[in-house]
Amino acid sequence: MIKGPWLNSTAIPNASILKYLFQILESQQIPIKPESKMGIYTLKKLREILLIQLIVVLISICLPAQTNITDSLLHQTYQRKYMVHLPPNFGAGKQRPLVINLHGGSGNMVNAQGFSMFNPVADQNDFIIAWPQGYGIAPPGFSWADGRNTSADQAGIDDVGFIDKLIDTLISRYHIDTQRIYLCGFSNGGFMVQRIACQLPGRFAAMASLGSSMDTVLFKNCRPSKYIPFAFFNGTADPAMPYGGGSLQNPLVIPVVPVDSTVQFWVRHNRCQTVAPVYQFPDTFPGDQSTAELYTFSDCACDADVAFYKLINGGHTWPGVYIASQASVLGNTNRDIHASFELWKFFSAHTRCSTTVGTDEHSIRPRLTLFPNPARSELNISMPDTEGIPLTIHNALGQILLQTQNKTRIDISDLSAGIYFLTIRQGLRTEIQKFVKE
Repeated sequence: MIKGPWLNSTAIPNASILKYLFQILESQQIPIKPESKMGIYTLKKLREILLIQLIVVLISICLPAQTNITDSLLHQTYQRKYMVHLPPNFGAGKQRPLVINLHGGSGNMVNAQGFSMFNPVADQNDFIIAWPQGYGIAPPGFSWADGRNTSADQAGIDDVGFIDKLIDTLISRYHIDTQRIYLCGFSNGGFMVQRIACQLPGRFAAMASLGSSMDTVLFKNCRPSKYIPFAFFNGTADPAMPYGGGSLQNPLVIPVVPVDSTVQFWVRHNRCQTVAPVYQFPDTFPGDQSTAELYTFSDCACDADVAFYKLINGGHTWPGVYIASQASVLGNTNRDIHASFELWKFFSAHTRCSTTVGTDEHSIRPRLTLFPNPARSELNISMPDTEGIPLTIHNALGQILLQTQNKTRIDISDLSAGIYFLTIRQGLRTEIQKFVKE
């Protein structure tokens, strides 16, 4: 399996992705030439790898059948539906990771499974997937109360509380590894992930948003209490969710910030120190009119890495799952990667971190201390030696607002209320601390 440069994995999608593999093998758009290079692999080598995968897929058909369970729980006097997909050979004696996948607006817990093809990845890697269903009316399906004034918001639905209760329910029934619970969502579901990350981050080991960003109100007010590893998948030509931010097709919902701003919000929040070179995935499907790039940010607090899969000319689709009937409306589907497979690679590298933002940060970065935090007019800096050290204050968008040095106290009275970051650089060492201006 082709791997990204930042994470190794031996996971292989199984029989339900059989058609996907055959398309790769039989595509006439791949010129098999020994001299043609695609990253570290030649095209010939790629075909050999895929043939090996295909053999594994055919063998996996003989595995015991997986199980889908439809269930519900009571929340806010509403009976909330969900489905649970159990991998083959599921048994109560073994703790397993849990992935919760939130469908897009107008979707439901059933069609989300075919839209993402995530269940086969769960079967191959022995984890559980829960497919909860929204409650707001959004024909032909349902919506989530992600805070943008969706139909679920207007109906007063508490979906943060629902997901919290769902986790407790699943833990009580399915022997879940509570240190490896993950959350992802597409479109309306991806916006819901952002809201949960801001309000209920402590239950999850990692999260991911696809085909979504952060709305302008949440972006301004989000103050997560935990560091959260985050993955993003966004098409630059998404017709439903503007990559550059702004209003959506539904005039009633709150506008969104640019995708790059949302990614940088989490990079800053997680205090990531290292930016890896951009990884260009091999263009294995030239006919999809889209290419894929991977931006990774590491050396973060609590190992809360951020991964951004930028789908050049990609649409409002799930990478790797092409649905012909939706192509004219939702745009191009990138098929150089499979988002479900990439998501599990990212998720499986992380376990839940218990460090609380603003409480245990000194144990992570003990050299630099800011106080008071939150602050109103002045920010005090405590560290062994500030002489000759440049200090920079920037906002969540990365915009530099102040540069100085030799300071133990900084006047921040001119800053607007919000979240900011102070960076110090001393030789090769860089330290970043977040502070809140009241």
